[in-house]
Amino acid sequence: MDIGYINFGTEEKNNLYKVIQSIRDHHAIDELGIGRIRDAFSNKMFPGMSVLQGRAKYFVLLPSLYLEAEKCHYKTVEEVRNKVLDMEIKLTRQLLNGTPRKEDQLSITGSSLIDKAEKDRKQYVKYDPSYIYWGGLVTYGFVRTDGSVYRLIFERSMARHNSPQKYRKSDEDDTADSEDLSGTIPLFDTGGLKYVLDGKSPISANLNKAESEFLKKRIELSENSKDSLLAYLLCNDIPLVENYQDLEQVWNELPESYLYTYKLSAKFSRYIYLLRIFYNYLYDKRTASEEVAKNQWDDFISYYEDYKDEFTENAMIEILSYVNEDVNDKAVKDFCQFTARCVETEDYKTLEELIVAREKATKGWSRAKLTNWEKYTGVPHTGAFFLDYRWSLVYKMIKEIKGGLEHGS
Repeated sequence: MDIGYINFGTEEKNNLYKVIQSIRDHHAIDELGIGRIRDAFSNKMFPGMSVLQGRAKYFVLLPSLYLEAEKCHYKTVEEVRNKVLDMEIKLTRQLLNGTPRKEDQLSITGSSLIDKAEKDRKQYVKYDPSYIYWGGLVTYGFVRTDGSVYRLIFERSMARHNSPQKYRKSDEDDTADSEDLSGTIPLFDTGGLKYVLDGKSPISANLNKAESEFLKKRIELSENSKDSLLAYLLCNDIPLVENYQDLEQVWNELPESYLYTYKLSAKFSRYIYLLRIFYNYLYDKRTASEEVAKNQWDDFISYYEDYKDEFTENAMIEILSYVNEDVNDKAVKDFCQFTARCVETEDYKTLEELIVAREKATKGWSRAKLTNWEKYTGVPHTGAFFLDYRWSLVYKMIKEIKGGLEHGS
């Protein structure tokens, strides 16, 4: 059997790296710089998911869009990029046409910009569907490659037009998967689903039964996701609640390996919540009144007393040992362990020094609020919040997929 090989250059690999980053969780406020540990838990439990994603439907639509795009002839990779973008804009319109409820339309990528984008593609969203969903498409095996989708389509389009006989069969049977450059290995998995991508015909943003079955199967069988908590929740009737911290109350019957991962992640979330309260206390002590700062301090002590037994250095060492292979950032691991030691021994002076230094290292001296507090006097700070490891999205996606399995037409 012949095996095709596509040599991706430095630019394509850099673009891939940026795209893969889009599947990582993020938050606008992260003075403590603990994203690497948060992402390690997120990627282990819910691989392929990104807070930028909105609808599960894109996972089954985009492979067909790429197959359609490769039928065209291109002179440059940039032409491919523009073609795919134009098709994504048309797809946005079709999804809007097929999704009448306004509240459902909000999660369609580019819905608020569609009128402008149809006149000028530069007015479309900064992060288009290919950027947002590419990491998941690769993770779940919808796209069997690890390179740039635009370069891939360009190379395959050239092969198609240079050797048209090779592709005639797949053109005649539009349920077939696309072949690689050698004509033997399918790289785009459409699951045999068919779509009319004309920029007009309505396409519902909701999954039908066939689409749900296909997406569930891909997550269940892919090497990169089959052993994940995400796959287990899709394939089993497990109770779900929206609040991540409350899941422990309904997940007692989870297999021990999944439950252990969840419990560690929930403990880490509670610990970071405690540190964020302390950060807000330091912030208010510098920028607000003594009374406001005291309220933060009282909240800190109260929450510390509630979970005192798990806010220890040994508990943090257990968490860090679990994610050790997935987190290469020694500084963030040291920060978590040293602050846990301070919390356990109630050494709040050193804790303050560690947090001030960590923010400065994470954000830079000029952007560190605790260092440049004069600029923020009287400006309220965002309240403390828990890490949910993309759960709000995962909860929504699982409901979409299971809803399609039960009620999709």
